[in-house]
Amino acid sequence: MPSKVLTVGDALRNPVRRRIVRYLLENPGASIRELSRELGVSLGSVSGHIVILERVGLIREVKRGNRLELYVDRRHFLGSLALEE
Repeated sequence: MPSKVLTVGDALRNPVRRRIVRYLLENPGASIRELSRELGVSLGSVSGHIVILERVGLIREVKRGNRLELYVDRRHFLGSLALEE
């Protein structure tokens, strides 16, 4: 996991992270396990990408009971932010 990701643009240069954001826009509240299964990416890899997306403020976690839900912070999507691969 790169430690030098400092901006939203840096974070979204990675196609897996774009897929994660796109999935969460369409499926708010998904878990890391669900993301792993649906995107066909290992749980560890998804976790690492989530850390980066949280670091730049794109993703936020909400704990509901025992479940950790992931949401996109839509404030970063003003104007046109391309999530194309």
